[in-house]
Amino acid sequence: MSGAYSGLQARIKEVNPLAEYSPCAAHSLNLVGSCAANCCKEACHFFELLQAVYCFFTASTHRWEMLNAKVTLKGLSETRWSAREDACRSLNKNWDLVIGVLKTILDDTSQKPTTRCEAKGLLQKLNRLECALMAVFWGDVLEISNKTSKKLQSVSIDLITVVQLYDSIIYYVKSARSRNRFMDYESSAKDLSGLSDYKDNEKRKRRRKLPHGETRSNEVTLSGREHFIVMTYFFILDNLQSELQKRKSAYDDLVKKFSFFHNIIQHSNNEIRKSAKELCEDYPNDLNISLVSEVVQLQGHIHSLGTSGNNPQTILELMLWIRSNNFIILYPYVEIALRIFLSTASTNCSAERSFSVLKRVKNYLRSTMNQERCSALALLTIESDITSKTDFEEMIILFSNLQSRRKL
Repeated sequence: MSGAYSGLQARIKEVNPLAEYSPCAAHSLNLVGSCAANCCKEACHFFELLQAVYCFFTASTHRWEMLNAKVTLKGLSETRWSAREDACRSLNKNWDLVIGVLKTILDDTSQKPTTRCEAKGLLQKLNRLECALMAVFWGDVLEISNKTSKKLQSVSIDLITVVQLYDSIIYYVKSARSRNRFMDYESSAKDLSGLSDYKDNEKRKRRRKLPHGETRSNEVTLSGREHFIVMTYFFILDNLQSELQKRKSAYDDLVKKFSFFHNIIQHSNNEIRKSAKELCEDYPNDLNISLVSEVVQLQGHIHSLGTSGNNPQTILELMLWIRSNNFIILYPYVEIALRIFLSTASTNCSAERSFSVLKRVKNYLRSTMNQERCSALALLTIESDITSKTDFEEMIILFSNLQSRRKL
């Protein structure tokens, strides 16, 4: 949670100025996609069309049966934005079949006039090369975003991995911002829709009324293709890149302090000493200047392991290696520094899911449940993978014997 001036972040820093703020990586990626989808008119229209097609078929059991015999459409997710990949992928996979069912409904005279008009409107929006381009492009972007979001929600992820994943998406977006990549999307969209010309080319061009003495020699008129590239394709990619850079900057300062622990043997001795000294200055109450010598010794220790495959690479592997080999006596301040970094949360998705479980545990029928029983039931529900495999027969027999009031 942010609130840097009077919110929760500011209140926590009043109690402990050394507390580090890091936004949830998965939620930040959701906000990146949401901002990119609302940055231009064509993107907004595409996602509205996705939901409109889904609502049109789910509003009637008859229409849903007509479609469900051949395809299955997905609706847009309200909470997890990257999960819209399912809706986009289902439309791309069944493009021709959806259009075929809409044409069948349009030609069916037994349907209501409002239903046929709605089917006609959806057909007109789908039969555009711009719409097919948006479907192909967003299907590709959302697939990358959804896979990355799932990785960002893992329990064992750290902030260095978060920054690396954000850098990988930024690199992907930069590589997509080229006319050659657009030509690939355009070719796929033409194969998908069977169309070859942009709808914007069919519109009547508005001519600006010129004042006296001015000519049209300096006016630039973009074709439908160029207008889409400049005003939609490049615009979305630029917005994605700027939002990703802005979200990533929230982790850069914190990661920079501890980055020398990651692949420690790849850093020079001077870099290690300088970074360790700066870290001691940032945390004077927790770390001592002895950290500098400990880090140098640790670097030599890991370097002596060679390429056996047992040498730790990430910060989490380094922490596990120190504890499993009981090297805390050798590197006490290194262990404290690693704990400071690893205890900084990078995502809160698992915690939010634990809170959502309470809706199934404490409903209106159990409104008088006490705290101890509520916590116990919530824990059983959260760890359902373990409880579903547990044999409760002996527990039930023991409980029935204890609660039995009739003398046997």
